[in-house]
Amino acid sequence: MATILKFRQSSLRVVGTAKEACQGNVVTKPFLGGGHYRRCLSSHVNVQKHGSIAILELNRGPVNSFSLEFLEEINTTLGSLENDQDCQGVIITSGVPKVFSAGLDLVKEIYKPSDKKRLASFWSNFQEMWLRLYGSRLATMAAINGHAMAGGCVLGLSCDYRVMAEGFRIGMVEIEAGVPPPTWVVGTMRNVVGQSCTEKAILSNKRYTSEEALAVGMVDKVVPKDKTMEETMVEMEKWVAFSSKARELTKKTLRKEFVEALENNRAEDIKDFCDCILDENVQKAIGKQIEKISKKN
Repeated sequence: MATILKFRQSSLRVVGTAKEACQGNVVTKPFLGGGHYRRCLSSHVNVQKHGSIAILELNRGPVNSFSLEFLEEINTTLGSLENDQDCQGVIITSGVPKVFSAGLDLVKEIYKPSDKKRLASFWSNFQEMWLRLYGSRLATMAAINGHAMAGGCVLGLSCDYRVMAEGFRIGMVEIEAGVPPPTWVVGTMRNVVGQSCTEKAILSNKRYTSEEALAVGMVDKVVPKDKTMEETMVEMEKWVAFSSKARELTKKTLRKEFVEALENNRAEDIKDFCDCILDENVQKAIGKQIEKISKKN
């Protein structure tokens, strides 16, 4: 029987098994034909521990956009899983219909920000999410069961392996909002799809269909939507069967350059981001993007 983890007030703790999942301020639903997870009504991050594999589900409707508080929850959860020596892999997915993640919360965090310290903290937490995922000792996979745009695309690319559902799109579309992706984000994409594809993807603002993303290597497998988690779990079970120490050391070797580059320059990167966001022309572009999205909705 799957062990249940509960996230609340910036902590992650074991609270019982599926038998106990009907108790407390939570709701439950079946997972993979036998396990259950607890949906904590006060949290936007749900976690199920399935043996040595954790499933981290994002639930900040309507589009899983990253606010400061949401990023803090994600980072705390990832840190707890990283410190759990019984955990060898984490699958990130969405509990929001049709959307994996739309990226940064433009309205709450970066359009006409009134508090520069909050803006800096917001970007620091986005950095932290990337560092935790890209530099993780764990096997990390994204079960992309909806659209993944901008920061949502970054989230997927930061994982070791990506399974994407049919019928959705993914893209690094930051420049449409006037926000250039930083070096470490560009490097992450380049490591996955190569220099030429990275340039075309970012500069053209292309939104790839799942099939197009598979063709260029942006995702590793495309499956029917109702098979996304099942297929990701099958792949993850293969990965966690390998030596965890060998995986950890190999990932460090492969990614050391990019991880250390950000770790050694976080303050400068935060300053560059804040200066960019506070630029008058960038604010105009962000405003236009928000207006465009509002009209669609």
